Amino acid sequence: MPKKLGDLTLYSVEELSKILDIQETTIRKYLREGKLKGRKLARKWYVTEESLTEYFRETEQEEA
Repeated sequence: MPKKLGDLTLYSVEELSKILDIQETTIRKYLREGKLKGRKLARKWYVTEESLTEYFRETEQEEA
């Protein structure tokens, strides 16, 4: 279940892996490469709902 921090919704790599049906290693690779924006806190990566939406918008624009 995503974490709520004020008005932010934070997803861990594990949660994104299950939701998107993508391997955790792929998500971590996207984070390292900057394809997906996130923050590392206490040895865990977190991605905001806004960053996830931005990633998919950029992907759609590249395909068009």
